[in-house]
Amino acid sequence: MNSFKTSLLLVILLCGIAPAQKQDIRVGTYYYPWYGPTAHPVSKSLRYHLVPKQPAQLGKYDSRAVSVISDHIDMSHRANIRFWVVSWWGPGRYTDSVFKNYILKHSRAGELKYAAFYESKGRLGDFDNPNYANLLPDFDYLAANYFDNPNYLKINGKPVVLIYISRVYFNQTQGYQQLAALRAAHPNLYLVADDVNGSFNAARASKYEAVCVYGVYGKGRFNALGSTQAALNQLKSTYDRAKRNCNSVGVGFVPAAGPGYNDKVTREGNNGMPRYLEDDPDSAEGDLFKKMLRDVVVPNHVDPLAENMLVITSFNEWHEDSQIEPTEGTSGTTVLDDSSLGTDYTQGDRYTDYGYLYIDILRQETCRVLGDLDHNYRVDMEDFSLFALRWMDIDCDDCDGSDLNGDGTVNTADLEMLSRNWLTEKCYTHLPYSVTDPRR
Repeated sequence: MNSFKTSLLLVILLCGIAPAQKQDIRVGTYYYPWYGPTAHPVSKSLRYHLVPKQPAQLGKYDSRAVSVISDHIDMSHRANIRFWVVSWWGPGRYTDSVFKNYILKHSRAGELKYAAFYESKGRLGDFDNPNYANLLPDFDYLAANYFDNPNYLKINGKPVVLIYISRVYFNQTQGYQQLAALRAAHPNLYLVADDVNGSFNAARASKYEAVCVYGVYGKGRFNALGSTQAALNQLKSTYDRAKRNCNSVGVGFVPAAGPGYNDKVTREGNNGMPRYLEDDPDSAEGDLFKKMLRDVVVPNHVDPLAENMLVITSFNEWHEDSQIEPTEGTSGTTVLDDSSLGTDYTQGDRYTDYGYLYIDILRQETCRVLGDLDHNYRVDMEDFSLFALRWMDIDCDDCDGSDLNGDGTVNTADLEMLSRNWLTEKCYTHLPYSVTDPRR
C-alpha cells in the first residue's frame, strides 16, 4: 500500500473514532484447598498415572504452605484471574481451616478476592433424600468467619456465595422453603446458583442474584459429543438460553470455561474429554479451551448483570483433570497410562505435559481487545499499521486478524470496529504489579 493510501486510511480512522468500548472481564476460578499429607493427595490424579508422569509444577504440595499459596497467587496474576471460588465443606473441615487460617491470613491475600463455593453435596446429603440441617448453621458460620473479611468477594456490598448443584437441592417444595428460610436469616447475600440444565427457566433464575455453570462438560452441554466443534456449538446454545432466561428477570449469568476433563482414576462412568478437538486432525493441545473462550464464552456470554464474571473450572481440581494449574512441562505427549491395559485411563486420547499453556491462554483470551493485532493488550498505531497492510484483502482466512467481523474481507466495517477500541488497554489496572507486560 502506498503512503497516500495509508495516510488517507489513518485520517478516516482518526475522524471516525468512537469512545472505546471496554469489557473488563472479572475472571475467577474454582480453587481447591484440600491437598496435603492426609487429604486428597495430588498424586491420586490422572497425571500421576500417565506414562511418563506429568506432575504438577509444584509437586505433591500442601495447600497450607505459605509458598504454595504465594505461587498460586502469582499464577493467578499471570492468568488474569482476579478471584478464587474456594471449595468449602463445612466448619472445622480441612478446607475450612486452609481457607480461613492460611489463605485469608496470607501476607499477600489482598492481591485477590475470595468467595466460598458451598459444597452442597457434602453438606446437604443424598440427592433423593436431602437433609437441610446444616444449611442455616453453615451460613451463620460463614457470616461470622468470612463475610467481614476485607478480601472476601462482594458485589454491591453483598458477600458472594456460589452454591454447587443448587438445581438438585433447591428445585422442589422443601428446597424452596429452605432457600426462603436462608434468605430470611441472611437477606444480604449475593447467591450464585449452579442451576443450568435442560429444564432451567426464568422462574428458577429469579430466586438468585446470578446463575452459574460449574460442570462445563455435564449433561445438556458436552454430554456424548466429546471434545468436538459440535459440543462447542451445543454449549453456546445452552449458554444462550441460560443467559436469556436469567436476563429476562434481571438476573445475571456467570458462564464457565474449562480445559478438559478426565476422572477415570477417581471413579467410573464418565468419558474423558481431551484438551484438543477430536474432530480436527490438526488440532493441538489447548485448542478446546481457546475456542471455548474465544468463540463461545467471551464474545457472547460475559454478562454485565453479573459484573462480567467468568469462572474457570478449575484452577486445581487434579482428580477430574480439569485443572489449569501448570504441570512441569517436560514430559512431552503420551496416550499411555499405568493401568492393566495401558490405556484404561486415557482411553487412547493424547495427554500433553502442558506447563503454563492454559494460564497463558486464559490471559490472552480474556485480555484480548478486538483490533489488538500485535497481542500487546492495547489497540494503537502498531495495530493500525498491521491492519493497513491487509486493507481491502478478500477471501482470506482471518487476514492475520485484520478481518475483525469475519466476513472474509478487510474493509470499512472492520475499520469502524478498530476505531471503537482505539487506545483501549486491558489487564493492567487491576494488577498489583506487572507480571507478563510485554512492554516492561
